[in-house]
Amino acid sequence: MRSWRKKRDGLDLEAELRANRPQPSRELLHRLEARVRDEGRHSRAGSFRLAFASALAAGVLAALASVGGLGYAASATGQAVQNAKRVVHTHGVTVLNRTAARDQYGKPKRAKCRRGYKRVGARCKKVKKAKGVRFRRPPFTG
Repeated sequence: MRSWRKKRDGLDLEAELRANRPQPSRELLHRLEARVRDEGRHSRAGSFRLAFASALAAGVLAALASVGGLGYAASATGQAVQNAKRVVHTHGVTVLNRTAARDQYGKPKRAKCRRGYKRVGARCKKVKKAKGVRFRRPPFTG
């Protein structure tokens, strides 16, 4: 497959288009140059606009300062920053200690030792009874 950019049968389309493209007239070029030169001379209008905008901003700030609006704006900005921090703050992973799955599938409980034995480590050992004294509950009186 041949590219459209390659010459075909002695026809160079790109070169022909470049040769026949329209050229701006000398009069148009001179008018554009004059306009650019004139824009440089009228820079005072731009500086007046800048001065007017800065004076207007200073007046608004003075009016807000006189009625306490700057304090209100500062506290609103502080609250916005606090809210943004709270939203952006990342939390760690929450581990639940008591869950239904842990209750159901937790570690199996150890078997209880039979009567007269107690658990010591992983084994049940026999408890030695005191000799000569019987430990019983007092009788129910009622």
